[in-house]
Amino acid sequence: MNVTAVKHNKQALSRLQLFRNVDLDTPALDRLLSQCNYRRIFAGETLLSPGTENHYLYVIISGRFGIRFGPDDEEIPLTAVEPGECVGEMSFFDSRLPSTQVFASEDSLVLQIEQDILWRMVSSSHAIARNLLYIMSERVRYSNLVLADSFEMQRMYKHFATIDALTGLHNRGWLDDMFEREIRRSERDGLVACLLMIDVDHFKKINDEFGHLAGDRVLVAVGESIRRPLRPNDLVARYGGEEFSVLLPETALQHAVAIAERLRTRISAIDPGKTDDQQLPPVSVSIGIAEFKSGDSLEDLIAAADAAMYAAKHAGRNCVRIATQA
Repeated sequence: MNVTAVKHNKQALSRLQLFRNVDLDTPALDRLLSQCNYRRIFAGETLLSPGTENHYLYVIISGRFGIRFGPDDEEIPLTAVEPGECVGEMSFFDSRLPSTQVFASEDSLVLQIEQDILWRMVSSSHAIARNLLYIMSERVRYSNLVLADSFEMQRMYKHFATIDALTGLHNRGWLDDMFEREIRRSERDGLVACLLMIDVDHFKKINDEFGHLAGDRVLVAVGESIRRPLRPNDLVARYGGEEFSVLLPETALQHAVAIAERLRTRISAIDPGKTDDQQLPPVSVSIGIAEFKSGDSLEDLIAAADAAMYAAKHAGRNCVRIATQA
C-alpha cells in the first residue's frame, strides 16, 4: 500500500460524485485538496477492517473494491465498489468502528481525505455537503435493499424448508407446526376435527421390482390425487416415506370417512404407467382415521390414526379403518 502526494487533476476529480458541480479552483478548496493524498492499494490488500478505527473517507479513483463481513477469502463479497464511489463515510457519522472489510479486488487508486479535512470542505462548499448527503442516502438505500433481500431470502428458505422436494406437498416439519396449531384451535373453539394417515400399499415391492424412479413417480401421483380434491383449509403433508397425513378441520367422523373413501377410490384409479416396457401394478392405499377428542395431543392423534391404518393393512389393504375409542 503506497501513499503518494501528487498534483490533483481537478477535471478528473470534478467527475466524481463527491465533487460534482463543485468549483475546485476556489482558494479554500484548493488548499484543502492539497492536504489530501492518493493511496495505491494492490489486489488482495485490505483498506478497512471490522473493529479497526477509520479516520478517512476514501474516494475510488481507479480499480475496484469488494465488501464482505470478514477476512475469509472464501466468502463471496456483498457488493463491489467502483471508481467514483466512496467508502469509509459511515464512520464519520456514527463514530463507530467499521463493521465490514473493504479490500481491493484489483490494483486500485484512492483519494484519501482525512475526517477533519472533509468537514472543512463541507463548511466551504454547499455543493460538497449536498453531494455527501446524496452519497449517504444511496448507502442507506442500498442497505435497505440488502435488508429487504435478506428478509425475502429468509422467507424463501423458510418456505422451501417446509416443502417435500419430491411431491411438492408440505413435509413433516410443517405438519408438526401447523397441525398442532389447528388442533389447539379446534380444542379452544370446541370444533371437531379428524386426521387421516394414508399409506401406499406394497410400496417396497414397487421399489424393489421396478426401481426407485418408478416408486417416486407413484408417490408424486398419490400426493397429487390426495391434494386436488381437498378443501383449502384441509392440511396435507407427506409424513415420511410412502405415508401421507391429512388433517380435516371442522369435519365430523362420518364426513371424514366419506372423504377417505373418495381419496381411496381416486388413488385406485391412478395409471402408474410403465417402466422399461413393464406395466407397474395398480396403486392402492390403506387409510386410518382418528377423531380429535378434547385433551388429545398431536402425538395421540397420529398414533390413533396410525394404528387404524395398520388395521386397514391387516384387513387386506385398499380400505379405510376408524381408530377404536380408548
